[in-house]
Amino acid sequence: MRRALWLVRLLLVLALALSPARARALNDAAAGAGYAYYPHPAGGAPPRPFLPLMHAAGVRWDRFDFPWPLFEPAPGNWQFAQQDALVNDIRAAGLNILGILLWTPAWAADGPCVTGFNVSMRDFSLASADEAPIRRPGRLYPFSLLSPPCATRPPHGLSEAWDDWTTADGDPINYWGRFVYTTVARYRSQIAHWEMWNEPDLGWFWSGSPADYAQLLKVGYQAAKAACSECTVLFGGLAFYANPSFYTQVIDLLRADPAAPAHNYFFDVTSLHLYSRSSSLFDVTRTVRDAIRARIPDRPIWITESGVPVWDDFSVNPHGAPYIWSARQTEAASFALQAYANARLAGAERYFFFRASDDWCDKNGNGHCNDAGTDHGMPELYGLVRDALTLRPAYTAYQLATTYLISPTWISYWNYTNGVRRVTFWGTPHGKVSVLWNTTPTTTQVSYAAILPTATRIDQDGAAQTISASGSAYLLTMPGATANNGLSSSDYIIGGRTLLVIEADTVPPPTITLQLTATSPITFALSWAASDAQTGILGYDVHRRAAGDADWTRWLTRTTTTSARFTAPSEGEWCFRARAWDRAGNLSPWAERCASYTQAARLVVTEVFGDADQDGLRDPDEALITATLRWRTLAGGDVVSPTVDQQWTVSAVVPLGQYVLEAWPQPESGWLPRAISLTVSAAPEEWVITQSVALPPQRASVFIPLVQGE
Repeated sequence: MRRALWLVRLLLVLALALSPARARALNDAAAGAGYAYYPHPAGGAPPRPFLPLMHAAGVRWDRFDFPWPLFEPAPGNWQFAQQDALVNDIRAAGLNILGILLWTPAWAADGPCVTGFNVSMRDFSLASADEAPIRRPGRLYPFSLLSPPCATRPPHGLSEAWDDWTTADGDPINYWGRFVYTTVARYRSQIAHWEMWNEPDLGWFWSGSPADYAQLLKVGYQAAKAACSECTVLFGGLAFYANPSFYTQVIDLLRADPAAPAHNYFFDVTSLHLYSRSSSLFDVTRTVRDAIRARIPDRPIWITESGVPVWDDFSVNPHGAPYIWSARQTEAASFALQAYANARLAGAERYFFFRASDDWCDKNGNGHCNDAGTDHGMPELYGLVRDALTLRPAYTAYQLATTYLISPTWISYWNYTNGVRRVTFWGTPHGKVSVLWNTTPTTTQVSYAAILPTATRIDQDGAAQTISASGSAYLLTMPGATANNGLSSSDYIIGGRTLLVIEADTVPPPTITLQLTATSPITFALSWAASDAQTGILGYDVHRRAAGDADWTRWLTRTTTTSARFTAPSEGEWCFRARAWDRAGNLSPWAERCASYTQAARLVVTEVFGDADQDGLRDPDEALITATLRWRTLAGGDVVSPTVDQQWTVSAVVPLGQYVLEAWPQPESGWLPRAISLTVSAAPEEWVITQSVALPPQRASVFIPLVQGE
C-alpha cells in the first residue's frame, strides 16, 4: 500500500510540474548510485530488482568493484564469468558502469601479508568525533571477504614498465599493469570509465604510501589507455578528511614525472567521496579543484560516493539511535537534494549516491549483526531503497534532483542573511529551477524574486502546488534544520526540509542583432540587442577572436550593457559573436560578425615587362608584355575585376592586411606568370601601392604524352 501511494503521488507531481510534456523523458546522465546490481535479497524475481528501481529514480550509472583477487586467484588463472553476467545485466538495464579496479591478491602483494586475518567491520562503522564524516566500509566487496593486510598492499613489480609481463628480462612482472590491461580490454565495448582503486587516502583501503599510489595510478593509466584509448581513467575516490594532503602529494609526484604532460598527468577525472554534511559538497569540491588547478591543468571532478546513514528506520534496525554523522530519514532526503545541488554548483560533472540499497548486515533478522558466518554487509543504513524493496524518502528526493536539476545553462547560488541558501539551475528543460533550504534551526521566510506570475513549488517528498507571486516575489516559508548529529548539538550538518521552485519558461529569445564597425585599424565598435516576450532579457554574452583562430575568447558574460568598444592587440580582421539570456536562463542563437578596418587604396602597376636577365629592372631591350592582371585577397577572391594590359591603375576600399598581385602572360609568350605580395596599411588619405612587374623567362618546356587506355 505504501508503495502504491508513493506512485500515485509521483504521478501527480509529474502531471503538475513536468512542463513541457516532453521533459518527462529527459535525463542528462549526471546521476549515479553505488552497487545497484545487488541480487534480490530473498532470491525472488526480478533477480536484480534494484536496477529498474534506480533507473526509475533517474540513475544512469552504477559504480562497483572489479576485484583483482576474484578475477585472478592464481597467476594467469583468469575467471571473469561471474562478472561478465553482471556487466551484461547492468548494461541491459540501461545503466553505464564506473568500474573500480582494486585489491591485491595475496600472491601478488608486495611485502608481508598475514593471511587469515579479519577485522570486525563494526569497528570501522563510525567516524570519531574529531573528524569530518568518513564512511567506513561494511565489507571489502560483495563476493567474499579478503584479508585486509593482503588486499591493501601495493602489488609486486609495480615499479616495472606497465607492459613488462615477463621475467625473461631478469626483473619482476608488473602484475598490476597486466591485470588492468586484461580487464579493461575485456570490457572495452561495455565500460568506458575506470577508477584506479578506492579511497587510497584511507588506510583501510590502501596501506601503501602516496608514492606507491602515484606509481599504481601511472601504471594503471597507461595500461587502461593501451587497452582502450577512448576510456576515461579516474583518480581513486578520495575520502579526503582522512588525509587531506594525500592527493596533492600524489599529484606533485606525478607532476615531477617528465612523461606526465604527454599522458594527462596519468588521470582524466578527479573523484571525491563526501558524506553527511551537505555543505561539504560545495566547499570541499571547490577546495580540491583549486588545489589541482594550482598544480596541473584542470580536469573534471566526479562525486563518486555521497550519502548519509539513517538511524531512525526502525523497520530495519529496531535498536536504531542517533549517532555522530547520522540523520533521520527525512533529513537524508534533504541531504540528497542539497548535496546534489551543491555538487553541481561546484562544478561536479557526475554525482553518485551511496548506496542503492542497504545490504543490511543483520541477514538473519535476529536484531544484531554479530552472528559469525551468517551476518555480513553494511552496519549502517545508507540505501535509497531498503533491502525489502521499499523506498525511503531519499529516493523521492533524489528522483526530483535527477528530474529537474538537469542540463542547466548556468548554476548560481545566493545565501540570504537569515540563513536560507538558494541554488538556481537556469535554462533547464523545465525552466528556471531553484533549490532552497534553511541552514539554521529557526523557521523563517524568504522573498524570492519572481520572473513569472506563477510557479510550481515542490516539497522534497514530491508534493506539488502552484504558487502565485505577490507583487514581484514569492513568499516562501522555510522550515528550520533539525540534523544536529555533527560535532556538537549546535552543529547542523544538513539544512531543513528542501523545496524546489520551478518557473516554466523554456522558450529562448528568438533572435539577437549584432552591429559591428571598425573605427580604426585596431578599434571596433559593437552594439547588440534582443527581446523576449515571456520573461525579458537577463543579459548578454559577447565573445571575440582574431580571424583564423579556432577558439573564441570570452569577453563579456551576462552583461546588461548593449554596446562596447574593443581595442585589438594587432591590426587585422576580428570576429565577434553575441547571444542573449532571458530571465529563466534560456539562450538565444549566436549572432556572429567579422570586420576589419578599411582603407581607400590605389594600385598602380607601372609596367609589365619580360625580365630577360632577371635583375628586376627593365633594360632598354626588354619589352612590355601584355598580361592578365589580378588584385586578389589571400583567400583567392578578386578585390576588383581583372584587366588585360601592360599597365594598370585601379582604386578600391579594402580591409587592412595582405593581398596578392598576379600577372598571367599568354602561355605561348615565352614568359612565366608572377605573384607579388602587397600590404594595405592605415593612411590618413589614400594608400598608394606602386609596383612594376618583372616576368621571368620561360627557359624550357616539357611535354608529357597523354596515353588513353581502354
